[in-house]
Amino acid sequence: MSMVCGHAATMGAEDEALIERLLALPSKILTHHEVEGLEQMVLHDLGHGSNFGFTKATYLIDNPDFDCLKGVAGFCQEECCHHKEDVWNQPYAFASDMQHATFHRDMNNFLHSGLRAKEKHVHDEDDIKELGIRLGMKQPSCLVWNMRHGNHGILIFEDGNHNVERRSAWLKNLATLLSLC
Repeated sequence: MSMVCGHAATMGAEDEALIERLLALPSKILTHHEVEGLEQMVLHDLGHGSNFGFTKATYLIDNPDFDCLKGVAGFCQEECCHHKEDVWNQPYAFASDMQHATFHRDMNNFLHSGLRAKEKHVHDEDDIKELGIRLGMKQPSCLVWNMRHGNHGILIFEDGNHNVERRSAWLKNLATLLSLC
């Protein structure tokens, strides 16, 4: 057992493997920066059962200057049959593989104007969860973070019983990688 800051580390082999996979993401993003649909690939990587185990997730960008909420990527566990087992083995095939994935395509095309006009606010957790329900999630959770140019990144996800709560700090930091794509 390793020692961290004088305390015994309680990390199991599964957590160590998860950390290793997740720490590889920035390098993969830089290596494949020109690949179409890179945001979708990162979301799919985060969402898979071996990582955070989402049943559904969507990544949106809120642009307050134009009062616009734009869908960037969608993940649905049921649609993983459309892409290669490891999206990074053939990254240029991902966009065409996912053309028949309905949730993925719908989230990528999602555009909503007037969020504030309807008394909804991007920083109100209940409003974001309500949006997740409208997008087809049963019990959505969400993360919101600041991005460049005053925009906000939003990750709405549905936990696939993989104890996301235990790894919430990891997800909070790793979700922001979507903004770097």
